[in-house]
Amino acid sequence: MNHFTTLTEAMQALHERGYTCEFSPHEDYLTVSSTDIRAKGDEFMVDEFHRFEGPSDPGDEMTLYALTTQSGHKGLFVQAQGTYSNEVSPELMAKFNVGERPTVNTEGSVKPIVNNA
Repeated sequence: MNHFTTLTEAMQALHERGYTCEFSPHEDYLTVSSTDIRAKGDEFMVDEFHRFEGPSDPGDEMTLYALTTQSGHKGLFVQAQGTYSNEVSPELMAKFNVGERPTVNTEGSVKPIVNNA
């Protein structure tokens, strides 16, 4: 998997791989922009994700998720962190807690520091 330098670079590469829909949050479900397509937490899978931090402000952190719905729609969801975070229900956000799922590509994620002392 590629390690992307910018959010734009990652979005372009994923778009080329078929992730063409743009998902937006609405309380306990996601919608595909400019459509009536909705996906609740049990109706999509997180295929992979990538985290980015602004060069001068750690508060600029963003996470890009590549998603596939049960109906076959593939797209992207960008989750801002901190003050600028999307308003998403805790139930829906639980779906994005991918650390314990073996089916999610976590290569782009932040790895925990292992203390070998």
